Amino acid sequence: MPMDMTGDTPIDLAEHRLRTREAYDRLAGVWAETTDDGPWNGHLERPALRSLVPPGLRGATILDAGCGSGAQAEWLLAQGASVIGLDLSGAMVTQAKHRCSDSDRGSFFVADLASPLPLVPDSVDGVTCSLVLHYLRDWSVALESFARILRPDGWVVLSLDHPFAAPLASQHGRYFDTELVSDTWQKADIRVTQHFWRRPLSATVSAFADARFAVDRVVEARPSRAAIERFPEELTELDAVPTFIVFRLRVSRSA
Repeated sequence: MPMDMTGDTPIDLAEHRLRTREAYDRLAGVWAETTDDGPWNGHLERPALRSLVPPGLRGATILDAGCGSGAQAEWLLAQGASVIGLDLSGAMVTQAKHRCSDSDRGSFFVADLASPLPLVPDSVDGVTCSLVLHYLRDWSVALESFARILRPDGWVVLSLDHPFAAPLASQHGRYFDTELVSDTWQKADIRVTQHFWRRPLSATVSAFADARFAVDRVVEARPSRAAIERFPEELTELDAVPTFIVFRLRVSRSA
């Protein structure tokens, strides 16, 4: 049985992935209605992520890794791209398929980023990955899959919880620890507790470098004035406090 350790607590990584999938399966039916126009996903993280997606997507093939209910895939399709969407949650994939059913340029399937992706080398022009990698203790398989499937001059745009964000109530380690933490969400009438890893910035950048990625650009998400006016209670303080960070990566061909 694969095990990991956080502090003195053994963690069954297979059980962790099962619980992550089950939680998102439960959330799938309400995810779009509670996040697409919500303060944190719809008006804070997604605008920051999309700001780093290179323009000129018409005719490009983009992998949306961790597609959820299809918001990012729908946006990419609207830019003229063909989209391959994958998610650990079968219920989320079903939602994404339905959401993007008007286009014949989208394909969606269930996949676990902890395993090598079943895509051929040099087959995509870019990868988007929104708030997904923190569910993995080890990023090496996912990042190596991204590097393998990218065409020359391809890119990865991925978002993470900001390592300088305020500690969660469940967080007991120090900044330099890589620690499994938890957060409880209420989405419509569904309440789930998700577990994910927080890690220091140095561990994040080292993981990128180990997979032959160079950081091309970084954006730290900040709410727009319009978003603050709409969600003052949730977003006013976040204009001065880090929450999400977005990286654009490119394969270092000289590595």
